Amino acid sequence: MTWFRKYPLFATGLAVCALVALGEIAFLYERYAASREASVRLRQRKDELAAMEQLTPPPTRPVAAAIEADLAKAQATLAALQAELKGRGPAGERLRAVKVPAARTDSFFDLATYMERMRELADKNGVEIRPEAARFGFAQYANEGPETERIEPVFRQRQVTEFLLEALLAAKPRTLLAVKRDRPLTKAEREARAAAEAAGTPAEDTSSGAGDSPDLFVVDPRVTARMKGHIDTAPFRFVFTGQTASLRNFLVRLAEFDLPVMVREVEVEPVGGEEAAAFLAEGTKPAGDPAADAKAPAAKAAPKAAAPRTPTAIPIVPRSLSRFTVTVELIELVPPAAPGGDNPAPAPNS
Repeated sequence: MTWFRKYPLFATGLAVCALVALGEIAFLYERYAASREASVRLRQRKDELAAMEQLTPPPTRPVAAAIEADLAKAQATLAALQAELKGRGPAGERLRAVKVPAARTDSFFDLATYMERMRELADKNGVEIRPEAARFGFAQYANEGPETERIEPVFRQRQVTEFLLEALLAAKPRTLLAVKRDRPLTKAEREARAAAEAAGTPAEDTSSGAGDSPDLFVVDPRVTARMKGHIDTAPFRFVFTGQTASLRNFLVRLAEFDLPVMVREVEVEPVGGEEAAAFLAEGTKPAGDPAADAKAPAAKAAPKAAAPRTPTAIPIVPRSLSRFTVTVELIELVPPAAPGGDNPAPAPNS
């Protein structure tokens, strides 16, 4: 202490030098730490670069341009597929442009008009309609329209059913036995089903008339094309009798893909008993000749020598009658999930 008092300037100089030395030491240590950290980062970047050099294809600008071109092509293909799945031609245009009935009364008259059109078409093509198929899939609404919240899904089902029935009746089966569809879901039921699927639990069946209507059925989950979060479907089932040509013509018409309808299952079984006997009898009846029928009374009045009978040709493959059950599905794309949402928005169920 005495020394500091005797040489105050020298002591102050020593103190300043000591502080400067400490500052230099701290600065050098900081630079050393920063240099070491930069060295570590440089080594990591070199390792990443070496790993990227091993990628196939290598991340070069020509490769990036090729990837962008492939992405644009894939997006164009996706847009084309989405357009195809909305339907094309008059059938697709009707499905998109027609106005949904606003009230239950309007929906009832729409269904009644549809049934009348189908009866006329069946008569025109000579197709017998059994009583259980007389309402063409909508017997539940024979006396009143659907509930307000089901007007739109029932109307969409009616449109698709009419398209499918027109194709089937044009194929001229012998008898139409049944027309079935999936139960229509309201908006609340669709949302509940989507939430249940997201949670991995089965949705509760809360719709009215789900089990007591001959028009409804549940598609086999092993057959359906439905994929949770990507594809929704509206299944339909038709049961009819006829020859194989009727089935073939029906399937060929559906293959034109005016609506995005896929055949999921075809069941065939032979028909026997009285119906098969009547069918075979129809095939053995000679073709009617109006001119010959007009001359029949005169022929009876003045019989002539009978002409030699020509032998009846026996077909190599005998006529057969089969019962067909065809299950088809209308394909619907599920809209992508909204930003910030975990679950995709449910697609409309027709």
